[in-house]
Amino acid sequence: MNLQAVRRSMLLALPFQAGALIVALALWAAGLPAQVLLTVLLALSMWAPAAAELVFRTTLPRALQLHYLIFITLGPYAGSALNVYVAIADWDTLIHFDSGVMLAWLGMLWVRRIEERSSISLPAWFSLTVIQLTAMAFAAAWEICEFASDQLIGTVSQGSLEDTMADIMAGTMGGLFAITLLLILGRPRSIAPASLLRDAHRAAVRNGR
Repeated sequence: MNLQAVRRSMLLALPFQAGALIVALALWAAGLPAQVLLTVLLALSMWAPAAAELVFRTTLPRALQLHYLIFITLGPYAGSALNVYVAIADWDTLIHFDSGVMLAWLGMLWVRRIEERSSISLPAWFSLTVIQLTAMAFAAAWEICEFASDQLIGTVSQGSLEDTMADIMAGTMGGLFAITLLLILGRPRSIAPASLLRDAHRAAVRNGR
């Protein structure tokens, strides 16, 4: 594993971490609502891509890393630490939809790495199933994390059972949206499995694109 790649990933997260901490501390000092402890935990979580590269001995595409950092900033940080979830009713649903897109991208990358390392082309149905189940599984796991955060730290991420199920459904729809973009437009190419890109190319030819 290239340690330079891990270092670049950590440096990529640094501006997001510093900005989150500065804003939270400024709001706290001004007596406005801000969860400083949660902000610190989220800032540390921004190093997750670098940790994944180190543990799994791979390199994560920059597009996926940026999507993750923006998701953490606009979702758990702005939503929970800065209480945007309370201020904007639909913010939570939009963030969960975006998480479904991001996690489907992660599923695409997993399939791509398997194909690269094994030099095989996986069946399209299997690849698409893995991609969609990745989004759905993480959507459910995220709700567990939100419940734990509300109970242990005092955040207000979850409001009701209906809210929880709506979030899981939003993540599921985000995964389906990402798959649709892949099959129709062949995007994003830096993450998508080669076998599915070929399928997308054939579909584009049939549609006259």
